[in-house]
Amino acid sequence: MSGNKFLFAIVALVVFSTGQAHAGDDPWYYTAKEMEISYKYQEDFGERLRHPLMPEPCLFGKQEFIASYQGKQFSAPCRFITETIRHLKEILGQGAARYLFGLDVDRAYLAVPSELWENKYTKLPREEILPTLLREPSLAALYHPAAHLLVSDSGTGKVDPVAPFWNGKDDVLAFYDGRSVMILPPDPKGFRHGAPARYTTCATVYFLANRLGEVLMTVKTRIFMFDISFDND
Repeated sequence: MSGNKFLFAIVALVVFSTGQAHAGDDPWYYTAKEMEISYKYQEDFGERLRHPLMPEPCLFGKQEFIASYQGKQFSAPCRFITETIRHLKEILGQGAARYLFGLDVDRAYLAVPSELWENKYTKLPREEILPTLLREPSLAALYHPAAHLLVSDSGTGKVDPVAPFWNGKDDVLAFYDGRSVMILPPDPKGFRHGAPARYTTCATVYFLANRLGEVLMTVKTRIFMFDISFDND
């Protein structure tokens, strides 16, 4: 068992063992408390991502590090790591997300302008797309925080008193040029955002908290240990 199925199973186990009732009939959604308990388990005992990136050189001023995808290694710019960490710090710091795992924010969808995709990337061999993408000045990332957060009970309409710290279910658009992340306005129909306008989504990077993770990050008074990887079970 892996990925979200593993996390959902842990939530169910914790809820059952503590006598809590799930605050809804849809197993896709969880209360803030259920997510908090599950995240603590993930940090202390959960699985790790396969083939986590080893960005240690980037933390000591280097410009390049060795990345991997599907068993193949390649040189990648440290700018991708430092900017991704900056995205996460801003997203967590602004309250758009609270945790780095499958029930909150666990991935970013990487995208480039559609015209650039057509004129440049469709002509590249498949194995060269990701290494080239990570060096792209116009690279963007779309995050979907709190995808499984139950804001209010579907039966009673009662709002979870802890849920508001997530700022609802706002998607986040980020860039790799130093600009602050953009909290996107919620869709009036409740849908999540797809690729930004005139952009093509072309890769995914994953995050997962674990006490043995390769990356250490501090957000206000909280410490996050987590892995970053392009591979996910």
